[in-house]
Amino acid sequence: MSHDRRKAIRYNTGMLCKEKRAIGMVWVFRWSEELNGQRRQHKEVIGTTKKFPTEATANREADRLRCRLNEQKQSLSVRSLTFGELINHYLNHELPRLSKSARKGNQSYIKNWIEPAWHGHVADNMKTMQIQDWLDKVERPDGTKLKIKNILSAIFSHGVRWEFVERNPVCGQGGTPGHRGASTGVRQSNRISITRVILPPDVVRQTLEQLPLREATMALIDAVTALRASELVALKWRNVGWVTGILRSEFAFVEGELKDTKSRSNALPLARPVLNVLRLWREHTPYRGDEDWIFASPHYHGKTPYTYQILFRRHIRPVIERVSTLKSSKQAPIGWHTLRRSLATLLISNGENVKVAQSQLRHTTPKITLELYAQAVSADQQKAHRKVVQMVLPAKFSEKLKARSAAPTG
Repeated sequence: MSHDRRKAIRYNTGMLCKEKRAIGMVWVFRWSEELNGQRRQHKEVIGTTKKFPTEATANREADRLRCRLNEQKQSLSVRSLTFGELINHYLNHELPRLSKSARKGNQSYIKNWIEPAWHGHVADNMKTMQIQDWLDKVERPDGTKLKIKNILSAIFSHGVRWEFVERNPVCGQGGTPGHRGASTGVRQSNRISITRVILPPDVVRQTLEQLPLREATMALIDAVTALRASELVALKWRNVGWVTGILRSEFAFVEGELKDTKSRSNALPLARPVLNVLRLWREHTPYRGDEDWIFASPHYHGKTPYTYQILFRRHIRPVIERVSTLKSSKQAPIGWHTLRRSLATLLISNGENVKVAQSQLRHTTPKITLELYAQAVSADQQKAHRKVVQMVLPAKFSEKLKARSAAPTG
């Protein structure tokens, strides 16, 4: 007998209906379960019809209950499991493993694109070319479509791991069961479809000239080190090597959470003029201790860094647009990452070795992590860094530094 034994256990779909209560009409989810040979009836209120005006919206909420009812049935028949139910199981079990920013991004793509299109489809019946045709018609940039595809694939992989579905149609599958075939899955280009803005050195210099000390210090550090914005605000004073001229980036501050940086090689050169600018800022900020954030927010009594997106949008971007002909838009966004890209372009245009540029931007992981900060930065990288500093450092900092009788030791 070739009958699949898993079909002996039925997927509990329950039933959704409306009932009148003292608070008005509500959606009620009813289901039955067999316990000790007796079938018992259960029900739970999903919410009011005001909160869930349509049956479709109420059903999406009911799917969370369905997942809870059936998640222990790992040998059940998967033929009736909807993709909406699989999404909810992914949200409840897999998404909490991700970082806060990744969770937020995935939830947004699922809510706005994936769930509206595929919620009611039977998960195990979804085909590769069916998904391909839908993705081709999504009118979004290739980068966005690639993220949608990757999240779809992650949801299906989660289903395969829990044995809710037989295969991942996004990845495709070759002739051997369980093995991915070459180019058998959904195809999506990752080409950049928007214009990337690069700031010339004179624009950076003029911008720094017109910024207040706080914003100018942040923009200068970012422009000459290529730190990611989340890494920039996560710096503490103890990360600055005042004698060695080395800056060590240890963490990134993302969505209110402190996490490890993307790169393992986190030692970066700091030329003497940049160190002097940092000394100036340290004299002006009330948070000067070694364990204080370099850019601590006074609104939270120095307990958290500044919100870097707001600072750039309100204070730095308007100055960039004023001193140049560049305007931020969806096709040409100007943000913190613009400074990072600009440094990469500047290093290459200066004739620097490609490996030096890669080391400065930390796009590659070194095989050996050196313990001493001074050894972690090559002489060529130091030279390239000093050259960039000379090109972008505004005169106002030199004037302020000359006015100081003696530089503090840090």
